[in-house]
Amino acid sequence: MPLNPITATAIQSWLTQRIATELKISPERIDVHQPFASLRLDSVFVVTLAVDLEEWLGTAIDPSIFWEMPDIASLSDWLVDAYLPSQTPSR
Repeated sequence: MPLNPITATAIQSWLTQRIATELKISPERIDVHQPFASLRLDSVFVVTLAVDLEEWLGTAIDPSIFWEMPDIASLSDWLVDAYLPSQTPSR
């Protein structure tokens, strides 16, 4: 886990960068409120993304969360507010 507390904004940025790289587009083209389904991410990438995210956050992440949450913003907020309770939630 990074040394500083994780914020929803930091998670959004991290996810946006990873997804943009996979889609071969600039991160600025990804709206954090754009539905995951519209990004057309394949299951292999989503599993890899979940593994990388769990390594970065230092906690297990089930890849199915990318289908349960509607978008990057919602996932980031949920992770900070409900899933990472050991730190103070902040944006």
